[in-house]
Amino acid sequence: VETGSNLLNTGPNGSGKSSLFRVLGGLWPLVSGHIVKPGVGSDLNKEIFYVPQRPYTAVGTLREQLIYPLTEDQEIESLTYDGMVDLLKNVDLEYLLERYPLDKEVNWGDELSLGEQQRLGMARLFYHKPKFAILDECTSAVTTDMEERFCKKVRAMGTSCITISHRPALVAFHDIVLSLDGEGGWNVQHRRGGLFLFH
Repeated sequence: VETGSNLLNTGPNGSGKSSLFRVLGGLWPLVSGHIVKPGVGSDLNKEIFYVPQRPYTAVGTLREQLIYPLTEDQEIESLTYDGMVDLLKNVDLEYLLERYPLDKEVNWGDELSLGEQQRLGMARLFYHKPKFAILDECTSAVTTDMEERFCKKVRAMGTSCITISHRPALVAFHDIVLSLDGEGGWNVQHRRGGLFLFH
């Protein structure tokens, strides 16, 4: 996947979608073949951002959740209150600013629904603005309207995405679709001018 293009990975449960992501993210070793990673020689952690189906949450302030996995002393550009408002408005979570005092430490995993946690993960992506994002079923519990808004904003940011999803509507936001059949086979489709070319 090159900068500016997006890959959607589909297939039934157990077909290898998450395994592929774990290899791409360097969590599992590659047994054969090779992967050419972007930004060789640079800090890949700053170029690739992973958004899972259930984003990591911990006890802490709302601001700490938005800048995760950074801590306050690791920020290059400090997240202001107005910046928090903008991030949360993008994902319809601005009401969290009224519900919880800014300095209150909350166990967010207990307080937020899965859909809210996924929208928090989206806000994190908007904060970090990575070159590449791995999106692992990260819109499964949000409305199709929110999913569409998210995809449009990510594309406008210039972030290239490698996405796992069962939702057919996401095809419209991806240039390449890799379909796994669960038996070791696959199919790749390239979209050109709004159409997909099958290989």
